[in-house]
Amino acid sequence: EVTGGLNWILNMLWSPLSAEEQSRRAKDPYPITADIRTPTMAGGLFAIQRKWFIELGMYDEGQDIWGGENIDLSFRVWLCGGTQWLCPCSKVAHIFRPKHPYSFGEEGQNFNVVLKNYKRNALVWLDGPHLDFFYKWKPQALEVDAGDVTERLKLKEKLQCKPFDFYLENVWPLPAERDCLATGEIKTANDQCLDNAGGSDKLGQHIQLWGCHNLGNNQFWMYRKDRRIMGLLYVFDVDGLTPGSYVTLEWINHKSNRQFFDYKTQTKQLIHRLSGLCVDRHKEDRDMIIDVCDINSPQQIWTFQYTYSDRPL
Repeated sequence: EVTGGLNWILNMLWSPLSAEEQSRRAKDPYPITADIRTPTMAGGLFAIQRKWFIELGMYDEGQDIWGGENIDLSFRVWLCGGTQWLCPCSKVAHIFRPKHPYSFGEEGQNFNVVLKNYKRNALVWLDGPHLDFFYKWKPQALEVDAGDVTERLKLKEKLQCKPFDFYLENVWPLPAERDCLATGEIKTANDQCLDNAGGSDKLGQHIQLWGCHNLGNNQFWMYRKDRRIMGLLYVFDVDGLTPGSYVTLEWINHKSNRQFFDYKTQTKQLIHRLSGLCVDRHKEDRDMIIDVCDINSPQQIWTFQYTYSDRPL
């Protein structure tokens, strides 16, 4: 069972149900078929009353071709007076084609079209410091022309929509920048960065070390106040507690004590709390491991791109 989640580059992601949602559904007379509260939805798989769809402002006509409309509608529903649900017993046929049957304009423009749509969503919905955090995650968006969003902001005001903090606090508990001790790249002295292996962000994936590209995304991390290190979706974990065990990406597990990493400011080492071992590079490849701490090893010295004076490491 899954629900629609969200990351800071404003992608919809299928995620496990929270403990609260599991508990709520368990109390339903028919828990297997009970609807699932979903923070985001897939764009081709939704139904809405026509009258309310029109009142909500329908689609953002400033968005182009494909991508991002499902996030815009999800934000509008939750922040402007509605709720959104997955219906386990509904049946929707969706044929995934090998490629898009329409043009994004000039060859190679797919990325810019989708990023324009995502930026429009950010400009409309990410108020306060959240817009700046989006740009840190996706600095390419700064250079993209998203067009005029004045009418969408007027619609937001007309509908008396809630601020984005309401979404973070009541709909999807995505850590904000204020919830982190450090963010951005985690790098070595020779400009090598911890990477989710080229952007796959796949469950169980080994963390690797690659040249820093300064483009956020797969090299952007949140060192949370609870001492977990989170990427686009998953957090750092380890596949063992002995020297040479790999650092991996896993779902947050609130019952596990294997996902905490303490940063030692004096030596700049990342220490896996349960094992007492330090994050290090495997001697034969790019994979990251935990190994015996050695203050003389340059492969165990890490710095964060963004730190905050009001919440020291």
